[in-house]
Amino acid sequence: MFQRNVESQLNVWKNSTNRKPLILRGARQVGKTTLIQEFSKNYLFSIYLNLERREDKAMFDQFLDLPTLMDALRLKYRIPKESLSKTLLFIDEIQENPRAIAQLRYFYEEFPSIHVIAAGSLLEFALKDVKSFPVGRVEYLNLHPLNFKEYLLALNREDLLEELHKTPINEAAHGLLKSIFHEYALYGGMPEVLKHKVDGADIIELSKIYEGLWSTYESDIEKYSQSASERRIIRHVITTAPFYLDQRVTFE
Repeated sequence: MFQRNVESQLNVWKNSTNRKPLILRGARQVGKTTLIQEFSKNYLFSIYLNLERREDKAMFDQFLDLPTLMDALRLKYRIPKESLSKTLLFIDEIQENPRAIAQLRYFYEEFPSIHVIAAGSLLEFALKDVKSFPVGRVEYLNLHPLNFKEYLLALNREDLLEELHKTPINEAAHGLLKSIFHEYALYGGMPEVLKHKVDGADIIELSKIYEGLWSTYESDIEKYSQSASERRIIRHVITTAPFYLDQRVTFE
């Protein structure tokens, strides 16, 4: 688990008197699940639902009204009714069930005491299937790959992070910071890659991880395209885009 800048925002949300269900947005593999599972340790009880699992997804189809759903979850996870205010409900991959997205408004209206976080990727594609989106009943937080400051923390270089905040930057630290930034630009900020890099892997050893991440994004095309033509176009863009990074592209 790497220290992320959004942790402070999660704590503000947790302690807010006007807290709404929180939707954590971000691409696949940027660390959303790991972040919230770590954050759940701040609660007495936690419920984790992954809507890519058939059993978890079915709960929102089986129990159509929120009180019944909450009773089912409370009994399944053995949570006393009076402890709901000390409970975090984490709904992961919420884009897999539009009904679950619509239910978020009722958590705010009927169960404001329970803390609810939902996470998903490419939610824009799922929202078109939501008949009653909870406008004004949810909050948003975006998570991205690790930035350079988070990268320094992951390397345990708090000393260099302190130098980075100085104006002007100390000349003695400037060269080293540039060197590490070039390294960061090469490795990127995806948590899985960085974990293996911190464990001692070099860029050559990480090639399989990069390929796996790339395959994950390619497989998403099948879920979010609406026709064979869209699939072919998006796959072509993903496959060929790296070869046009320094060229001007003309759309026709």
